[in-house]
Amino acid sequence: MQNYLKIFKKIFPEKKSVYSALIFGFSISAAIYLGLLQRHFFSWRYLFYSILIFISGTLFAGWLIRFYIQPGYIKFPKKIRIFIFLASLLFSLILLFNTEIQPTYYLLPDSNLEMRFSIPELDPDQEGVRLLWVETGQGYVHYTNMEISGEWERVFGNTIFAPDQSIVLTWQGKAGAWAEIAFRHTDFDQQVDVIWNGKKESISLLNPKEPDIFIRNRFDVPLIYQIPFILAFIISVGFGLFSMLVLLGSLEPRNQPADKGWAWLRYMLPMLAVWGLTLLIFWPGIMSSDALSQWAQGYLRQFDDWHSAMHSILLSVLMRVWYSPAFISIIQILLLSFIVAWGLKTLGERGISKVVLWSISILFAIFPPNGIFVITLWKDIPYAITFLWFTIMMVNISLTRGKWAEHPLHWMILGLSAGLVAVFRQNGAGISLISLLPLPLIFKKYWKQLGYSLLLAIVLYAGIKGPLYTAVNINRGRSGQTNLIFLHHITAHLEAGTELFEEESQYLNSFMPLDDWEYWCCYVGTISYDNDFGRQDFLANTTKNRDLALKLFSRNPLVDISHTTCAGELSWKFENNQCYMKSTHGINSWSPGTVDWIGGNDYHLEDKSVFPGLVDKYVSWLRNFGFLDDELVPYLRPAFWLYLAIFAVTIFILRSGNFYMITSLLPILSQAMILLLVSYAPAYRYHYGTCLAGIFLLGLAFLPGNEESVRSKKIKKD
Repeated sequence: MQNYLKIFKKIFPEKKSVYSALIFGFSISAAIYLGLLQRHFFSWRYLFYSILIFISGTLFAGWLIRFYIQPGYIKFPKKIRIFIFLASLLFSLILLFNTEIQPTYYLLPDSNLEMRFSIPELDPDQEGVRLLWVETGQGYVHYTNMEISGEWERVFGNTIFAPDQSIVLTWQGKAGAWAEIAFRHTDFDQQVDVIWNGKKESISLLNPKEPDIFIRNRFDVPLIYQIPFILAFIISVGFGLFSMLVLLGSLEPRNQPADKGWAWLRYMLPMLAVWGLTLLIFWPGIMSSDALSQWAQGYLRQFDDWHSAMHSILLSVLMRVWYSPAFISIIQILLLSFIVAWGLKTLGERGISKVVLWSISILFAIFPPNGIFVITLWKDIPYAITFLWFTIMMVNISLTRGKWAEHPLHWMILGLSAGLVAVFRQNGAGISLISLLPLPLIFKKYWKQLGYSLLLAIVLYAGIKGPLYTAVNINRGRSGQTNLIFLHHITAHLEAGTELFEEESQYLNSFMPLDDWEYWCCYVGTISYDNDFGRQDFLANTTKNRDLALKLFSRNPLVDISHTTCAGELSWKFENNQCYMKSTHGINSWSPGTVDWIGGNDYHLEDKSVFPGLVDKYVSWLRNFGFLDDELVPYLRPAFWLYLAIFAVTIFILRSGNFYMITSLLPILSQAMILLLVSYAPAYRYHYGTCLAGIFLLGLAFLPGNEESVRSKKIKKD
């Protein structure tokens, strides 16, 4: 017993250490119980689990604080200690926003559910209505807890109701923020009335295209019921993140010698091998309808700037060298693998381990979207490649506190990359401007060189958008994508019932009767692609559309804020997303045996796999990694890589004390901010550059913090 007391005293030498460990232990236990173990019934077993978690969590927190966190934390300067605290709080809030907040079950008011349906007389071999489950947000409702009138039977966990009868099911209990009822579809006309707390909804089960019919409802849960989980989550997760930052920030990786000469090119090999094989499988490259549209512009030399005209111009030039999408795919493979290898070279010159460099190279090679995207002929691919190039140069500037830009070649390629980012996508100009504009003010010693980079980017952008586009006779009339943003916000106000004046109603009614406008926060296409909507007429009225959108914003700004957080959630959310995802790939059909990656066209382009037997296997491999049609697993989503990049940069700042490293995040942060504000479609390809930059920036977490270990010969010469 005395030995245990000695151990206890070593872990808890004073009372305040006991109190802090108890707080963290209780928070860990409460967060796990409320988030994972809580049900709509009381369970002694789950309560026992929670007590065990509380005891073990308290002891673990005390041990971690006593022997690792406290000794490591006090070694940091005061400024760094404050930064650690603020960073751990920020990251815990980020994770909270990406978590489904669970209300405290015992505090919730009771909810009432009633389901009514009448099943017609059917043939003897026909099944009636099959109820699959009822989920209340606090777990599944067991059939014994429901009152059911009518004949029914249980088959493989489902409840089946016989034909030729009327059914009423009722349930009363605690429901969380959402509920889901699932039925098997019927091949006969069958209506079901679902009544939650007196609110009725009628659903048809006759939908052969959907094997299961899901009826989902969301409920407003007052904040007071969510506060226990929020506090427990922030304290427990914040403690975990705080501990990670202290431990990783204290860790000093050993300096490794840099690669000699051109040896860094070997980091291209994993990417060339994997992506080259992917191209052979999907030869000569992947072309969706958008890609074919731009190919047509290049083929006919009739350009417009709806999509990037610069990309269409490049296609026009390249297809006259070798008329095959494979040529563009090969160039994209070579460029992306070269830029990644060059970026790894810059990290290697600063002493990072070869194991880390090879690991990042392999991660780039096998990251599921990369193999598909790098052989897809979208404008978003050259944009993402130049975005990564631009990010790597921002890292070089940050690591050297601006000195890297002193070399003329360096500031010139920085301006070149920023200019290309600006022209390959319509939102790119804002990203380049936000990233470059503050650099002369931050790195004042090199303000001239950084100012030259900004000037070069502006001249390049203006030269391409002006004289070049005029020379190739760009059709500037087919533009106005900003109108889709205005349309999306206007439709949100119509849905919310924001007041319209008579002339405003008449204006909007001229495109389609207002009663027929369908709003979905995720995608503007529900209205813009409606056959009855006057799309081209609307796009031609930019000034009126902008003025109306601003007036509606001034009347009810909360509508726009709510709309923006939903429409742009791909920028900031990687879990519990409410929107589906567009453009996760350019393959037209990838059902087994019918995979088709070049759509119908008049330009003699067709898919000709070199290894047709591997097509279905490759698609299955993608699916196994969570790469699906309209939804990706969290670790493939752009927000995941955005936050991981910020975390990696934070670790390096703790290790090196170089707060200038925050500037390396300017491109990735500005892209997330702009796409949050102007998103009208949840298109994954718009954010692809974020994933590439995030993977590269991950390497900073393993970079030695001692700036004397910088091994770049060019930097030393400077």
